[in-house]
Amino acid sequence: MESDLPADEVERKLAAHLHRAGELLRGDDVQQAEAEVTRALALRADDLRARNLLGLVQFRLGKYDEALALYRELVARDAEDPALRLNLGLVELRVGKHDEAAADLQRVVDREPGNQRAQGYLGLALMRAGDLRRAREAFVKAGQEELVKQVEEKMATAAEESDRAVAEVRRIAEKGLRAFDSDQPFSAIVDDAASDGDAAKQQENVATQRGPWQLRVSGAPPPAPGPEGAPPVGLVASGVEPLKLEAPRTVAEFATARLLRAAKLGEPFALAEGGMLIVRIDGRLPTRTLGAIASSGQLTFEPMMRRVRGKTTAEPFGDGAEALFLTQGNGLIVVAPRGARFTALALKDDILYVRESALFSFEETLHFENGRVPGGGEVGLRVVQLRGTGRCVLRANAATFCLKLEPQDTLYVGQDVLCGWIGRVVPRQLKGSDGEPTPYIECTGEGALILEEPPPI
Repeated sequence: MESDLPADEVERKLAAHLHRAGELLRGDDVQQAEAEVTRALALRADDLRARNLLGLVQFRLGKYDEALALYRELVARDAEDPALRLNLGLVELRVGKHDEAAADLQRVVDREPGNQRAQGYLGLALMRAGDLRRAREAFVKAGQEELVKQVEEKMATAAEESDRAVAEVRRIAEKGLRAFDSDQPFSAIVDDAASDGDAAKQQENVATQRGPWQLRVSGAPPPAPGPEGAPPVGLVASGVEPLKLEAPRTVAEFATARLLRAAKLGEPFALAEGGMLIVRIDGRLPTRTLGAIASSGQLTFEPMMRRVRGKTTAEPFGDGAEALFLTQGNGLIVVAPRGARFTALALKDDILYVRESALFSFEETLHFENGRVPGGGEVGLRVVQLRGTGRCVLRANAATFCLKLEPQDTLYVGQDVLCGWIGRVVPRQLKGSDGEPTPYIECTGEGALILEEPPPI
């Protein structure tokens, strides 16, 4: 409903709400910013500034489909506004519509050739679309010298798969990953070096990749000793299989076979052989550093604070070695599991609840809220709600599994094995006869519990 106030009063109040919304967004208080935008729209529902800001709020909340529809509507209203088309291009880029993003961002830079921000995003969209030549041109105009160099390297080695593997290994070892993929900041896999005559086999292995965290192993293992077709040579005891013997690997073979290698997929997390986690930072990324054994690049670490009811508090998100940091810069972190298990998940406009200590890392596109399981008071189990679209990594002490919760059921679980839950689960900390919270949680509703194997007795 439009306001009945005089036009000048409406404009004054509208401007005040929009200014306040902008300040709240800069302070990362997205929910309060959304409330201010809603108040602005109540004054003038079709105000272009307010609806543009609403699209930004939706984007920050991970409501990409809504933001995409809104910006398409706004661009249809004013096709010549470069700011609106830039925002449309960024949303298209986020949801994987790379060709459409490139087309819209190209229209922006056609009107504003000196807009380096738009040129940079155009380069990213073109990279994703596979047009490396035009991507290089955009990065040159954006003044991104390092990205120009990266694209030139990709172009120069595109036809030489084995040489590219060696070049990529050297680049990671010497100066860290610098690929421009800001909205997908982690990427790595384990890769065996293919032999010179094994390019077809390597292409087959690349083609069989299915998921962002799939382990890729290319190249054949060394042949077993003994004549072709004969069983391996070994010592045999009665009723026991032969002990298989292998020829020693060369130092080069060992180094390439056990190499943690950056992938070209640009995905946020990579789980490598032995449960190792490769974290790639290209901008900003909330992550813990517990178990980190190596890093590269230029990284800074700022303590993360808990967020409650949309507001950032002064309470640290984890203490000591368990602290979670807002990591900024460009580089890689290699994290060893040290007896734990990493699980990488992708949310697509989902809601996930995780035990706070089990959340290891997540993308900033996911909105988070800290809280406790009801009924436990100040000692209740700390949990984090993640919602939106993005990727995260969980770290549990043992293997995790899911247990379905039906509407008619009530499940009781120990808080040390409850890693999180999905769906409309209603948890409640049980209390003992003395009224004090117990280490057990009652779960009702409908969904799935994420549990980890209990520690040995």
